[in-house]
Amino acid sequence: MFENVIADIFKLNGVKGVYIADMDGNLVESESTREDDEIFAALVVELFKKSSDIMAKISNGDVNFLVVENSKDRVIITKASELILGVFSESSVNYGLLKIEIKKAAEKIEALV
Repeated sequence: MFENVIADIFKLNGVKGVYIADMDGNLVESESTREDDEIFAALVVELFKKSSDIMAKISNGDVNFLVVENSKDRVIITKASELILGVFSESSVNYGLLKIEIKKAAEKIEALV
């Protein structure tokens, strides 16, 4: 159902994985270079939920984008309707371009569900 949405992000050079999961951490759909997609999707959802809880305690706003980065890799997470979209990439990937593609993907997901 979300193959085209995932493919648009995954085609960016340096993207290692794109994951769509439900709020319980169950993998809905993915494409990646990893073999542990179900575990990664569950961890992405857990990270989003914890960050949302923290943000609720310090601010009245919701988490729009969550970015976790180290010297090699970056994880970007956003909510799309009642699903979570997580993207795993090399940290060298152009963040602005990646964010634009993730926003477009989230809009497509929301239109499909």
